[in-house]
Amino acid sequence: MKHLSLPVLSLTLLLAACGTQTAPAPTKAPQAAGPALQKPADLAPAAGRARNLSTLNVSEAWRGMTWRVLGQEGDVVRVGADEATDPYQGDTAATAELPLLCLNPDGRPAPEGLKLDFYNGWAGGEVRLTPPVAGSALTSRAMADLLCATEFGKDWRMAEFHDGQADGQKGGWRFSANGTLNTENRFWVAIDDQNANPWNSDGVRPDAVVPDTTRVLGAQDRAGLLKASEDGRELVFRSDSPLLASLKEGMVLASRPTEAAPAGLLGRVKAIEVQGETTTVYTGEVTLEEVIQDGDLDAAVALDEGSIDYEKSGEMIRAQRAQSQGNLGAQRDFRLFSFNKSPFCLYDHAQRDLSCDDGAAGGLRSRVPSTNYATFDGQLSAQADAFINVSIRWFSLRHFDAGVKLSQSARAIVDAKGSYSWNKAKDLTQWQVTFTPITFMIGPVPVVITPILVPTVGTDGQISATLHYEVSQTFNGRYGVEYNKGSGWSGISEHSANVNSQPATVNGTGHAHAYVGAKGILALYSASTSGPQVFVHAKPFAEADARAAVVVGQSASFEICPAVGVRADAGVAFPLITSSTWQAQVLDWKRPLPCWTGGQPGPSNPGTAYTDLNLNFTSVTGDVEVDKIDPQTGVVTRIGNLSGNGTLNIVNDLNLSGETIIRVSSISRRSSGVFGSYRRNIDLAVTAGGRTVYDPAPTGCTSCHSAEVYRFTVDKSTGSIRW
Repeated sequence: MKHLSLPVLSLTLLLAACGTQTAPAPTKAPQAAGPALQKPADLAPAAGRARNLSTLNVSEAWRGMTWRVLGQEGDVVRVGADEATDPYQGDTAATAELPLLCLNPDGRPAPEGLKLDFYNGWAGGEVRLTPPVAGSALTSRAMADLLCATEFGKDWRMAEFHDGQADGQKGGWRFSANGTLNTENRFWVAIDDQNANPWNSDGVRPDAVVPDTTRVLGAQDRAGLLKASEDGRELVFRSDSPLLASLKEGMVLASRPTEAAPAGLLGRVKAIEVQGETTTVYTGEVTLEEVIQDGDLDAAVALDEGSIDYEKSGEMIRAQRAQSQGNLGAQRDFRLFSFNKSPFCLYDHAQRDLSCDDGAAGGLRSRVPSTNYATFDGQLSAQADAFINVSIRWFSLRHFDAGVKLSQSARAIVDAKGSYSWNKAKDLTQWQVTFTPITFMIGPVPVVITPILVPTVGTDGQISATLHYEVSQTFNGRYGVEYNKGSGWSGISEHSANVNSQPATVNGTGHAHAYVGAKGILALYSASTSGPQVFVHAKPFAEADARAAVVVGQSASFEICPAVGVRADAGVAFPLITSSTWQAQVLDWKRPLPCWTGGQPGPSNPGTAYTDLNLNFTSVTGDVEVDKIDPQTGVVTRIGNLSGNGTLNIVNDLNLSGETIIRVSSISRRSSGVFGSYRRNIDLAVTAGGRTVYDPAPTGCTSCHSAEVYRFTVDKSTGSIRW
């Protein structure tokens, strides 16, 4: 096989451009000898869609020949070549997904009055079109015939260039047959005496081998499937469905999507119950290596906006479609969400919860508490591909890989106020994008994948006073899971990024971390985020460590050291591949950015020593204990107590030179004998020389123990304080 094989099956999860391509112009080639390939003078103009959403990098020579419908009169259809058809080298890339033209040559006579000649023969049968199949799945003429027989019955095969006859002689280029076909799409047709087929235009590819115990639902069987449970384990058929005539316990059922099972089916038959006009088939789990003896999956597709299943996607995605009047176009870069108009309450410490969205399609909740909160402002734009590869040899999985290729632009602005710590994360399901199922073929066996993309947001940190920072970054990554026989599971991680940070400010100390990410899910034979799947969670993050210092008579200054990075987790919850769940962090990349420093001018007389340092306590519930700690020896000395609001001047308790650490503890007080009655609360402001030098946020709780609540360091001789 000469085509460039990739280790990925790349199917774009997010609105990748490609769309529908027009019928390609044929490549000129020397005509072969013999009248059968002499081009007729009256070829129809090129028309019909040749949809190719593939992003696989393959040889230009890997092609197949296509025809289209030329006319329909009653139940007689005329099919054949047009100006786009190239019967010498093929006219359409083998990566395109087109129906096969199938023929049941039962020898029926031509309709009376039908004019026949060499270029307009009668095929002596009925024609039908299969669902679209990638040309790359047509590994031989025998495999193409098997696909037709699987879909329509044992007497069906792929139609061929020379199937039309006139006066008992084979013709070429066009023919008529019974049938009613869709006139919009082009379709694959075989040609036996030229290398213009997907299986011989660019070398030979091995056929998949499927055991007799694997049964694939054909068109009549899919129509006869009346109902399927959500997990696909209980199937109700019409009893006249052809499949049931030879179905036995222990066999495997596989199907592309149907009306009753929109994500396809795969399962081993456990029991069959005939109930008159209906038959119920019960199935259990089965692995792909039990379904296929030998086979490979090598394909790539890109999806545009037309591939989204809006009914199963989040309400904000549906709202975007409504606002665009259903015309988002085949945009490659899709803005999942934007919070630019107003920040929302990312974390409310009083509620101990993320409050990212109020569930209304109109927008985000903008409620922000007065203190003890973190807000988030920013946006996420992304495009994402997913990849999957399967290689099975003699009922043994040799290789499997899957995951997500993500290109993302993220901007995060975080503001925090208060004195608390937090750690929260949430899936933004209202922006979930669910795509229509995609069917790939390993031989006649359909492999059905439903791509799902779920934006995520999270934050954690610890803050005292206030913090503001902003970081933007763009990155490209490929993350996933890989299995190789003999070595087991491992992670896949490739990454590149560009970052940019803006000036930040702080009043106090703290650490804050926030991310906006995307969780890519490849659900196999399922449209659920909790079913069999490969998943990747890429989280581009921004974080900052902050420290502020105030010097009486000099200035207030701060330092913030930000960092950006990407963390990615990948895993597999895939009974079809492995009996156990596997998950690991596949990337933990972090880049420190230059620290930001700043300040504001203070009064004159810089370097003046403290002559007073007052600890002013208000809103006190319980008791207050103040200790000093020697930074050299660690010795702790109690320097003050309060049983309520009040002020302590601690300047005489400070070391004459060097630093002194001050620790403030809030002591719980109970109103009864039960633990639930314990309460504590405290608000501190530190003043020196008539001005405030430290004003942390208040803190309090109920049903809680006593605890240290503030700690800061003072240098009496230089008149400075830091925390």
